[in-house]
Amino acid sequence: MSNLQHLLEAYRKHPAVVKIAQNLENQSTPLRLQLAGLTGAQESFVLSATALLRRPKTSTHLFIANAKEEAAYRHNDIDGLLPDQAVYFFPDSFKRPAFFDDLHPTQMLQRSELVSKVTGSTGVAGQSTIIVTYPEALFEKVVKPEILLKSRIEIQQGEKLDVDFVMQVLIEYGFERTDFVYEPGQFSIRGGIVDLFSYGNELPYRIELFDDEVEKIKTFDPLTQLSQQQLSRVAIVPNLNTRFRQDQKVSLFQVLPKDTVIWIRDLQFLVDRLQYCFERAELFAGKLNALDTAELRDIFRDRAFLYPGDVSEDIAEHPLIFLEGKLELLQKGFPSLFV
Repeated sequence: MSNLQHLLEAYRKHPAVVKIAQNLENQSTPLRLQLAGLTGAQESFVLSATALLRRPKTSTHLFIANAKEEAAYRHNDIDGLLPDQAVYFFPDSFKRPAFFDDLHPTQMLQRSELVSKVTGSTGVAGQSTIIVTYPEALFEKVVKPEILLKSRIEIQQGEKLDVDFVMQVLIEYGFERTDFVYEPGQFSIRGGIVDLFSYGNELPYRIELFDDEVEKIKTFDPLTQLSQQQLSRVAIVPNLNTRFRQDQKVSLFQVLPKDTVIWIRDLQFLVDRLQYCFERAELFAGKLNALDTAELRDIFRDRAFLYPGDVSEDIAEHPLIFLEGKLELLQKGFPSLFV
């Protein structure tokens, strides 16, 4: 066992951490807890130890940092402490937070991948899901689970596949037909081989057909074209950022399980930062023109953003652990959370 794991085990046995886990298990109303005196990586140890103490049940935790850099450090900490758990980083869609003029394709993929995994699975028994994020990422809404479920294209080994129909649906969902796929949102058809790069997966899929029957499904490396993993079924996810209307989107808080524990660095800062993002987004949307990319125009078409005033309502049903500020001041500033 490494020194880090020895230290994590010490945190796991600490009376304060044990009490946090017990309070989470025994709450009759959503927990409200203030932690004081934690600095640096101590927060990662406490969250990780708490997640481990909640086993063998599946548990979900959302950590909201104040900034993207802080969130990245916290994600790396927790990922290193919990190698056997599902630890995700949830970014915004842009190259610079709150600067909306330049999209970041990799981060858009990370967002789609997380939403797809959170809504498409009940989790593995004994495995916790930890998501680390920051205000600018929460500002952008995500697709409702029921809408996403209806929008997935399910392909299974051994079933019949109408290639023309699939091609029509993919184009409708914003996929582009190319000779070879190398980024999300592309597909190619060459004889009895269909290559698909879903918005919700890190690697593209290769579907091999025998006549109209799916003979093999596997992931492959788009650079080397070498197969990576054999699969029995896949779910193709459309572009979650641009293919859905505002009324089909909700905040990430509403997608997560009801018992998700939300660890908030600074609630007032979160609300203030969302207000800043809202003002910048409105200003940017007013300057959009025909020269901007269609993807950018689609994102801002319906203003599918989280309003600062909706935060309290969205998190009210979740257990909340505050890492900064005094509980008395939080009760005065956000009374609806302490009813």
